[in-house]
This record gives sequence, C-alpha cells and structure tokens, in this order.
Amino acid sequence: MARYVMGIDAGTTGVRAVLFDENGSAAASAYREITSRYPRPQWMEQDPAEVWASTKAVIAEAIAAVSATAAEVGAVGITNQRSSVVAWDGPSGRPLSQMLIWQDTRTAERCRELQDQGLYITPMMAASKAEWIVRNIPEAREAAAKGRLRLGTPNAFLAACLCGDVNVSDHGNASPTGLYSYFQNTWDPAPLSALGLDEKLLPVLVDSSGEIARTRAEAFGAEIPLAGMAGDQQASLFGLGCVQLSQAKCSYGTSAMITMNSGESVAFGGSGTYPIVAWRYGGRTVYSLEGQVVTAGAAVQWLRDGLGVVSDAKQTDALARSVDDSGGVWAVPAFQGLGTPMLQAEAKAMIGGLSRGSTRAHIVRAVLEGIAQRVADVAESIEQGVAAPASLRADGGASRNDFLMQAQADLLGVPVERSGFADGAALGAARLAGVGTGLWPQEMAASFHAERVFEPAISADERSSRRAGWKKRLDLVVADAS
Repeated sequence: MARYVMGIDAGTTGVRAVLFDENGSAAASAYREITSRYPRPQWMEQDPAEVWASTKAVIAEAIAAVSATAAEVGAVGITNQRSSVVAWDGPSGRPLSQMLIWQDTRTAERCRELQDQGLYITPMMAASKAEWIVRNIPEAREAAAKGRLRLGTPNAFLAACLCGDVNVSDHGNASPTGLYSYFQNTWDPAPLSALGLDEKLLPVLVDSSGEIARTRAEAFGAEIPLAGMAGDQQASLFGLGCVQLSQAKCSYGTSAMITMNSGESVAFGGSGTYPIVAWRYGGRTVYSLEGQVVTAGAAVQWLRDGLGVVSDAKQTDALARSVDDSGGVWAVPAFQGLGTPMLQAEAKAMIGGLSRGSTRAHIVRAVLEGIAQRVADVAESIEQGVAAPASLRADGGASRNDFLMQAQADLLGVPVERSGFADGAALGAARLAGVGTGLWPQEMAASFHAERVFEPAISADERSSRRAGWKKRLDLVVADAS
C-alpha cells in the first residue's frame, strides 16, 4: 500500500530525497553534496556518475529513515538544476561526458555568434553546451553515429538511470534550454539547425504530472510510477502554491530566482527576464516569467570559505544584526557575473566604502543587503511583464536568514512569506507526482504554509533612497565590465 510520495531534488550543490506522507508533510529527508570541478576559468562540471550514485543513496536513506520499503512509495517526482546538460549512451546508461553545469560559460563567444544570427541563446542555457559536447567529445560523436547518443538535462539523465533506456523531459525543463518553441510547445528547428543538433538526440517531451515511466526495481527498489517532473524553479513555484496569475516566489539557493505565474499566456517582462513553461498537464500549459540573481547563497558561502569571516553560514544573520548599519560598506555580489536585468557574464563582484573602522560584521551586512538589492532589481524587471505581486513567497537555504528576509521585504515594499518547508522544489516535484497519480487531491496544489511573514519596516522615501544609492554602485560594476 502506498504510504508516501517522494520528491527528488537534484540541485547544483547537492541532491536531496524527501518522503512526504499522505497529508503532504515531510516524513524523512536525506541529502548529499555533489562535487563541482572547475578545470579551466569559466568552466564548471560535475561527474554524472557521482550525481546518480548520490541520488540512489539518498533514495535508500530516506526510505530507511521511516523504516519503510520502496514499494510503500506510491510515486516519485524529479526536480533539478536546469540548463545543465550531459551526454550518455542510451542502451547502457553510461555517461559519455561530464555534466556541464548551467553556470559554465565556456561557450560565451559561441553564444555571441548565435545572437548575431538572431538566436536568443546565452552561455547559461543548455543549447550551446550540447553543441560543445557533440563537437568536442569523440565518444559522443561516435555514439551519435551509432544511434546510441542521448543528450539531456539532469532530469532526463536521472529518469534514464531510474527507468532504463528512456530519454524524456517535461516542457518546463525544455523551455529555458534555448532549443524550445514557446508557441508550438516543441523543440525549435531554428536553433537545432544552427547548432547542428539532431532532434532525435534530445528527450521526448512529456507532461509535468502523470505517469511518465516506471522505475526499475534494481534502481529504486521497486517498480513505481515516475509521475512528476519539473525544473527546480517551476517545481518551487508549484510547491509554494503559486498557481494563480501574478503569484510569485523567490528561491534563495546558490543563485536567487524570482518566478511569477503568468497564466496560460507567454509574458515578456523587462530587460533580462524570460518566459518559461511552468508546467503542462491536464491539457493546460501554464507559463511563468523569471529573472535571476546569479550569485546569492554562493556569496554567503564566499564569506565562509573565501574570507573566513564566519565558520558557518548561519552565523551571518546574527553578525549582520550586531551592527546598526553597514558603516558605509557596500557590496555588489557579482561573483559569477550579473544576471537580470544586465545579463553581463563578465561582471565582477565589488566591495567599497571600506575604512579602518570597517569590521567583518559590516562586510557581512553589506553582502546580505547586496543580495536583497539584486533580488529587488529582478523584481522590478519582472513586474513590467505581469503585475506587482501582493507578496513574495520565499524558500531555499538562504531564506532561513531573518536579516536577509527583512531586508528583502523593506526593499520590495511587500510582505515576504517564508515557506515552512525550505525545499519548495522537492515539495513541488512530489505534489506533481502525487496529484498526477491521484494519490493526493488537486486542491493540494494551491496550499501554502508560511512559517513567518516579514512585513516592510521602512518608509517609501527610505526605500527609494536606498534603491537610488544602490543603482549608483551597480553602475560602477557595469562600467567596469564594459
């Protein structure tokens, strides 16, 4: 008898498996970090074999934590870092390439060539990475010639590991790759032709909810439905109950991503935003509008690992609160470039306003304020495409930082509702699977529990002043990258 639904979240920094009970409450969770490698400047890779081994391990650990068997899991959903890409041999499942992570910008020059041809393909999309694999890895080319090559994003690779020789992906994961037609809901022949990629190498597109395939007993422990699939941001949007027009959330992870539900039509916002498919099932395609802060939680990690000003990221909250202000210190956390609205991959982080009186507390506070300012930049651009949200729902590891959440509410001028469950993506993947198999009622999709609501605590004039001062700092970074 099915007692649980599992959500698997294969993120940039690690993979998590969460078991949810029949009420949709988390019953057990297991997590393992994934090693990232940087073999050259601007390159970022992960070993797909390690990704799968870690995924298999956390599946078993989560099930064991509740003394259950795999057969008691009624359905499983996958969510994942998007626009990363990997090649594998279909019949054997053997990886043929490293997984090129979405933050990898080795194809920046190639993307400029494609943009000159009128194609909107950026270095952080999967399209040019897939081309790079086929062009530069002999094993991949040989497998393509034999009809054995499979190219896909992490969800497709994990589905193959779980279910055998299948290559499937939902429309939501396909939409931000640079290879998808938003209006036809198919792979787009124009970029495929420009990149020399055969559509047969790519995943078959499937709905986000409903049985997609069945797991192999040797991979999962039992044959159960793989019934949910979504990119991490879309899954988080679904998991945080943002199923109505203009509802929005921000996931504070390695990066920070704001996603707004735009209903059943494609919406276009301000500079640096992009429409994506949120989910597709039941004959309906729901779209969303998205913008990205490339460096968010990664900036906090830098405070810990790079500067050594804290030994644990959790210490940044109390340290930021230990001073009344940043003492004139400011930080633009562009450690891996600037996303929305500038889209400058070459931009570098900058810290200014330092004096002999500056302390580690001032620097920590400035970095956290810089993250909140960057999220506000993205929000302003997204609102141009749909509407200003009544509130912003928040999840992700850095959302547990009270100082950051309060700073965010102050700069946005709307309440920030922090999710009671930090991994909204895993919850969303499980909800898609649970609803898609009928294990959970449809109404569960709209439910949301706010663990805490942060109300704006500064005046509109103060907000305007802070935003104006920030934009001057941002201009310095933009000018330095030009």
